[in-house]
Amino acid sequence: MDLLLYIFRFILHLLIVWGMWLLIKPLIERHLWQVSRKVDFRIKHKMSIFGKRVSSVKKRLWLYRHLDNFLYFVHQNYEPGVSVMRFVVRTVIVFIAVFLSGLLTISELPGRLSFNNPFLDGITFNEGQSIQEAWRFPFFMAVISAMIPYFRMRYIYAQRKVRGSYDLLDVVKISTKFTHLSVDSILDRTADFLTDKNVLKGPLKLLGAIFSNYSNENELAQEAGRFSGAIGTTFALEFISDLLYAEKEGTRYLKSSLMLLNRSMEQQRDIILTVKAGSRDAISLGLYGNLLVLVSTVGTFMYMLKPDVYFQLQFETTVGLSFLMVIISGLFISFVISTILARPKLDYH
Repeated sequence: MDLLLYIFRFILHLLIVWGMWLLIKPLIERHLWQVSRKVDFRIKHKMSIFGKRVSSVKKRLWLYRHLDNFLYFVHQNYEPGVSVMRFVVRTVIVFIAVFLSGLLTISELPGRLSFNNPFLDGITFNEGQSIQEAWRFPFFMAVISAMIPYFRMRYIYAQRKVRGSYDLLDVVKISTKFTHLSVDSILDRTADFLTDKNVLKGPLKLLGAIFSNYSNENELAQEAGRFSGAIGTTFALEFISDLLYAEKEGTRYLKSSLMLLNRSMEQQRDIILTVKAGSRDAISLGLYGNLLVLVSTVGTFMYMLKPDVYFQLQFETTVGLSFLMVIISGLFISFVISTILARPKLDYH
């Protein structure tokens, strides 16, 4: 009961810190938006000036580019520079909120009774830890919590990457209807006809804006490569190559090239669906079989040893914690592999 009470206090502290952030957010949001725009403009300006030495600029700004490339494909309302700044600010707010809430909660913990040898020390009372001594655990929890948005972004990126390989087929089909237009108009019209569920709708709009307003070929090639790299398939690379060729030489042969690409993608999709149907049972077993075995095994041990003894052996011994980490790691790896096999990318391989 006391544990639930302190968890409730921790949640209340989180709500207080989050409420303070909501009060401050309108005051600094516009300033952050302006700073983000300036930072993104300066980065692109430097990259356009350095030209061949653009790789040295990328090395200096690797973290910014790393987050920007993920958010480019994850956020539906992606804005260059702004999305990165928002993500960083939110991560910092999560760290501060969890750290302060944990620190305040631990400082409210009472002293602890220690039962020692009754013939020597008897029962002693240990006073609660001061804030100066109790910062390590809240700091550890804050670091773990601050990493959650990043791993969540990576997971969503991996899911949208697979979906994007299939959604590209719709993009190619619709694009063949507008090959009489310029490349930027083709991309804009295609994006308008895509449904909101298509993960390529936003990136395609951004790509169309680049084709209509690029300063040099290096900038165009970089943004086009960014689009194909986000999908990560040979079909995406071929689609971008056709667009770049059409931008340079004209759209005379674009329709026939896109129709050939469409035919190849449909054939590969049929092959993938056939193979997937034959291995559906094995994939389902990898997804849920291990978890079912774990639940049944843990339930059996808890029934045989009683819950108090089981939890003590599992969480208060080195061997129990070591085996728990190995089991959780194995389950995670099995889940990732099974998820990949459940729906592979639409690619040549």
